[in-house]
Amino acid sequence: MGTVLPGVVAFVIGTVLAVAALVPWAALQYRRHGSLGFGRSLLAFATLVYSLALVTYTLLPLPDDVSTLCPGPSPQFVPFTFLQDIAKEGGVSGPRSLLSNPAAAQVVFNVILFMPLGALVRHAVLRHRWFAGLLLGTAVGFGVSLLIECTQLTGDWFLYPCAYRLFDVDDLLANTTGALLGTMAAPVITLLAGSDRRTDAAVPRPVTFLRRAFGMLADLLTIVFTGGLLTSGTVVTLALLGVDERSPLAVVLLSVCALVAPVGQLVVVLATGRTLGEHVVRIRPVPRPAGGRRLVRWALGSGGWSFASAVTFPFSGVVAFVLAVAAVVGLVVTRDRRGFANAVARLGVEDDRAPAVVPGRAAQEDLVD
Repeated sequence: MGTVLPGVVAFVIGTVLAVAALVPWAALQYRRHGSLGFGRSLLAFATLVYSLALVTYTLLPLPDDVSTLCPGPSPQFVPFTFLQDIAKEGGVSGPRSLLSNPAAAQVVFNVILFMPLGALVRHAVLRHRWFAGLLLGTAVGFGVSLLIECTQLTGDWFLYPCAYRLFDVDDLLANTTGALLGTMAAPVITLLAGSDRRTDAAVPRPVTFLRRAFGMLADLLTIVFTGGLLTSGTVVTLALLGVDERSPLAVVLLSVCALVAPVGQLVVVLATGRTLGEHVVRIRPVPRPAGGRRLVRWALGSGGWSFASAVTFPFSGVVAFVLAVAAVVGLVVTRDRRGFANAVARLGVEDDRAPAVVPGRAAQEDLVD
């Protein structure tokens, strides 16, 4: 459990942060590369989880009883002491014994733990300069490992009265070796991330099912996170101030928090003609909708769903459910993946990098199912 728990914590926290950052990340990728890019996104998620893992493996598990910490473990400054430790545990007779011998397994783990760091550094900075990338990746690995060991030596920089983890110079050597080996694996990361050409960002792309679905997901995440964060922050603030959640003030504040997302979406749609999610994935309605059609798009799309979910009125739950089902079904069955709201508003969808429709011809090019 000592080895598994920090990894699980890093993965869970990384997943939550990745979901929270997904919308701005996608907006950035569509503008830098022209598309989301599965390889780039997977690499970014792995980098986030890995960075958190370095932190969790440094700090966890935290001590249960601070009073029993002192005196802490004595630092180990003698290089290659791990060889004696491996011999005490029975030595190494083959590849299988590397895992069965606890001392050997610890060294192998410390090497493997820092291999991604070396690979990521070389990929991000000097992927095309082999020797310079090798030196930089190794140096960064050494620096990060030294920071970790010093954190352990000082009891998390004096947050604890004594160290609760062992400073071991052999860990520093193993981590640095792992970073060095990792720089040699940087080409694998380059293949995973795919092309980094930014010239593609200006080229219009087809409006696919996945692209439209992700735009809808971006709307959903924005609405849920906005309402959830505002409501949670308000509840915590009211609790700190000693205000009863059933008081009139609390009810008004919580109601306002619930309405921020749908009202914000309404402002965006009325001002620009498209939802925030469509801005993220660079999709626009065609022809350019007037005020009435923009209101229809909001009411029959994510804006109407979020409003019906936030406000209680007769059959509000049914309305929210019907709009959600209509959005999903409309994405599948409508022409060009325009969706339910656009179909009702007699609008199509296109990449916002495509040449704009001439205003005088807009009426002639109106799309009718």
